Amino acid sequence: MASLPAVAETDGKQLYQQRCAKCHGDNGRANTLRGWLSFAQNLSKAKWQDRTSDDEIIAAIQQGPGAMPAYADKLSTDEQQALVQYVRGLRKP
Repeated sequence: MASLPAVAETDGKQLYQQRCAKCHGDNGRANTLRGWLSFAQNLSKAKWQDRTSDDEIIAAIQQGPGAMPAYADKLSTDEQQALVQYVRGLRKP
C-alpha cells in the first residue's frame, strides 16, 4: 500500500511531461516559446500557488483557459488529481 503515492506522483510527472511541459516548461515557469506565445501561467510562483485552490487547478485542467486545451474528456479524475499534486510540487519560494 505504501507504494501508491509514488505511483500517483510518477503518473502526475509523466502526464505533466506529456500534456503540460510544452507550454509550462519542465520546471513550471512557462519559459518556453510556446509558453510565452500563449501567455501560459508560471506554475512555480509561490504567489500563484498560494492564491489558487486545487479546485481552480482542476477547473483549468478540465476547461482549458485561454489557449490551453481542455482535458475534461481526455483525463480521468485520478489523472487530474495526479496533475494537481505534481503542479503543487513545482512551487518555488
